Amino acid sequence: MVKKLPKIHLPGIWKSLNLLFILIIFNFSEINKLNGQPFADTLRIQAITIYTKSHIKEDAGKIAVKIDSVAMAKSLTSNMSELIAQNTPIFIKEYGRGAMATASFRGTAPSHTQVLWNGMSLNSPMLGMVDFSTIPVYFTDNITLLYGSGSLSERSGALGGVIKLENKTDWQNKVTLRMISGIGSYGSVDQFLKISGGNKKIHYQTRAFINYSDNNYRFVNKLIANIDPQTGDYLYPTQRNENSPYNNTGFLQELYFHPTERSVFSLRYWYQNNNRSLPRLLTNETAVDVTINRQSEIAHRPLLEWGYYGHKGILNVVTGANIQPSSYQRKTIVSGASDQLVSNAHSKSTTYLLRATYKYSFSDNLSLITSANSESSTINSINSPLNGIELGYNIQRIDDSFSAQLSKSFNEQLAINFLTRTDIIGGKSVPLIPTFGIEYNPKRHKESFIKGSLAKNYHQPTLNDLYYQPGGNPNLKAEEGIIADIGSGFSAKTGKTALNFAFNGYASGINNWIIWLPTPQGYWEPYNMKRVNTQGVEFNGGVSRLIGLTTVIVKVNYAHTESINRDIARNWADESVGKQLPFIPKNSANMVINLTRKKTHLTWIWTYYGKRFTTTSNDKISRFEVLYPYYMNNLYLGKEICFKDKKFDVELKILNLFNESYRTILQNPMPGRNYSLLIRYDF
Repeated sequence: MVKKLPKIHLPGIWKSLNLLFILIIFNFSEINKLNGQPFADTLRIQAITIYTKSHIKEDAGKIAVKIDSVAMAKSLTSNMSELIAQNTPIFIKEYGRGAMATASFRGTAPSHTQVLWNGMSLNSPMLGMVDFSTIPVYFTDNITLLYGSGSLSERSGALGGVIKLENKTDWQNKVTLRMISGIGSYGSVDQFLKISGGNKKIHYQTRAFINYSDNNYRFVNKLIANIDPQTGDYLYPTQRNENSPYNNTGFLQELYFHPTERSVFSLRYWYQNNNRSLPRLLTNETAVDVTINRQSEIAHRPLLEWGYYGHKGILNVVTGANIQPSSYQRKTIVSGASDQLVSNAHSKSTTYLLRATYKYSFSDNLSLITSANSESSTINSINSPLNGIELGYNIQRIDDSFSAQLSKSFNEQLAINFLTRTDIIGGKSVPLIPTFGIEYNPKRHKESFIKGSLAKNYHQPTLNDLYYQPGGNPNLKAEEGIIADIGSGFSAKTGKTALNFAFNGYASGINNWIIWLPTPQGYWEPYNMKRVNTQGVEFNGGVSRLIGLTTVIVKVNYAHTESINRDIARNWADESVGKQLPFIPKNSANMVINLTRKKTHLTWIWTYYGKRFTTTSNDKISRFEVLYPYYMNNLYLGKEICFKDKKFDVELKILNLFNESYRTILQNPMPGRNYSLLIRYDF
């Protein structure tokens, strides 16, 4: 019996691709208007991301974006969710300030976004996703986003994409020190430290941070109200976000050893401790101290890496562990009685990694990359509420993966690569996962490109999907999809102006999409939805210009995303078929404008998310069923002060400049206008 591939809803895709083709035609017509100036072979502008052709044949066909150094510098004291929301079209769903934040990459679920730290997966084997609010930007040096089929060069399962976090060293023969201190609204305090030093053979870096906040901001609650007896108007109460403090600490120790010209050893250890109280829901009208929700998470991440650089081959071996104990308690305080533990859950997730990659270059135009990856995950999850029945599971699963990628380039204009991957999940083989990518660079315009790729992908159910008590479904099937990408772009420089643009279109059909639904027994259970189609277009652009003594940088991102349920109706009342999946905006955009003059800098960050539905049927009957669009504006103003070899940078941040009232999910409020003052010291 031949297994049918996932179907793709063609009318919506053609609508998206037609728009993309128009943009591509416009793209190449605009190239010819740049005053007849030739393009440089290589254009490097530190201030903005360059979406130019890839000179590396292994990247042919991949849609990849690297977050630039200016954006990283502006977000050093932020968590990863803020950086991604402000500089990419990825939708970040926040459960409140300091609370969990997840990513929707191209309209997919949070578990469809894989996050890799120097080759190690940070995704929880229990939940399958990453809480981006717990990842400090300060702990990484390079961030690269691989969209859609491009993610398969790293691993399978990323139906949306992969976010790569990498650390590096500069081998400088000197000691450097950086300290950042910040204070902000709601009793917020931030402290960051980085010390590095060494010589040409050995180098070390130590990074540490502490941040905490009372997090007690005020907000207008529009989900409960009184009625004015005279006018009949709704009177919404102003409330305070009580019992929601958080306290995060961590350090990252890096040690690099360069014994010979051809080999490098890297040893890293990342420790982090996150403690927070979760805000109550907006519809909760009890006293603020009746119910307390507390969550604690600890992470131990040792990682050892060895790289050997031969004449024609490069070998890279990584081994490490990701150990994460966590706990959650929900306590109800009853007058005259002992506190009641409604939930008392503890879990420990342990994953061991061994990965080897070897790249062999037959010539400058032909290479082969092979890799083998093995992960052993053990989960011990227990929920033991007071006077309740203890529930949980204890399970181990070993996931192995093998891949081979053959890449070929032709006359520096055409490059192709073919990758095949096979996985063995819990002892069961997954069908071959093929990927094909192609990229063309016009001879006349070296810095323009057209690229495309086609791939198949599988995403395995998480361990919670299979075994969570109550509700786990051991009969779940793996999600499988066909993913197609096409893109075009160029970069150019004329006079004092540098610019770049890229247009991407994508479409995917995913069978067996996993969704959790309520059951008659009162708990939720995961099911396989028959099919979900995601499709859309993306635009990335940047302009940099020197005007007198002022450098002006403008960056823009836009995404139109359709994530449509193409399942068969489960019953006569099922109105979800043909509708957008909940909490995924069809339109999102952001823009960053940065002005630098001598030692003074001003940055404006604008973010937009369109309407989001909270139900699968996309109802608009009440305020509980739709989250309306919002625009976020942040303003940064800084001054750099230098004393010989010492440097100070003072920066004032005004967040939510226009005091926007907004929510990213239904029941959790976000803060209004707030402030942060940072002082950075470099020695």
